[in-house]
This record gives sequence, structure tokens and C-alpha cells, in this order.
Amino acid sequence: MHGPTGMDLQRLLTRCRAFENRAAAIYRTYASRTRHDPGTCAMWTALAREEESHAKAIGRAAGWLDASQGWHTSLEGWQDDLDEIEARLAQAEAPDIGADLDRMLIAALALERSELDTLFHRLLSLMPPGERPRSWHAHTIPLLDVAATRASPAVAFEAALLRAHHQLRHAS
Repeated sequence: MHGPTGMDLQRLLTRCRAFENRAAAIYRTYASRTRHDPGTCAMWTALAREEESHAKAIGRAAGWLDASQGWHTSLEGWQDDLDEIEARLAQAEAPDIGADLDRMLIAALALERSELDTLFHRLLSLMPPGERPRSWHAHTIPLLDVAATRASPAVAFEAALLRAHHQLRHAS
């Protein structure tokens, strides 16, 4: 990107909305794969709804942009993060995950740890306080709770990374 213009911000919002919609679709797929386990299916469905609400919020945020203030929003340096988000979404969409709950959890935990969450929260600053979705903590607790029931060291590792990522982001 050559400079932070309103058009660049609009493209970023469009891309982020698409990412949130893809995450919702992933979680809906995971819900359908775990329909035999009502609690886990409900967790994936709730995550899908949260991601859909994020996408809708980003769509509304585009309407709140003040073109005359667009230069205050720096878009530089996000390309690597956008590429990382794309890669994590593709990993979570991989058909070889199948109905393996541990593999779904690992993919979801990695996705929730991506910069999609950071970018979404930066975009929240465009929204009036009453329009903002619930916090990260509330969004990911059910996912972390299910991860805590698993014996897989890989699931435990991804859960620990997600918790550490959250703590580091809020430590500053």
C-alpha cells in the first residue's frame, strides 16, 4: 500500500469482513462434524455466530468512516499479518482435518491467535461503544474450556499460545 487512504481502508475492511465470514463458515463446518456431541457442536455454533457478528460489525464500521479523517488510520505493515490470517484460514479449511476434534481445536486456537483478532479490535475503534461485540475473553473461553478437556499435548500447546498472545497484547 502506498499510503493510508480511505480507499485502502475500505479494501482492508472488505478483506477483514471476508476473513470473519470464512472463520464463521469454518466453525459451522466444525459444528456439523461434531453434531453427535451436543456441547461441542454448540460451542462451534456459538463461535460461528460470534464471527458472523464480527463480520456484520466490520460492515457497519465502513459506514462510520469519516473520509476527512482517513489519513489518521495507518495501514502500513499489515500485509504480513493479512498473509498469516489467510494461511491460518486455509489450514483450518483443510479437508484432512475431518472430524478429528483435536485437529479442529488446534486449527481454531491457531486462528484465534492470528492477527485477525488484533486487526478486528483495531477496527473496533471506528465503532460507537454500544455497537462493539463482546470481548475476546468471552469469545474464546468456551474454546479454551473444550481444549482443557483434551489429552493432546498439541491442543494444550495451542491453548497456552493463545492465552500468552492475549496476555502480551493486553500487557502494554
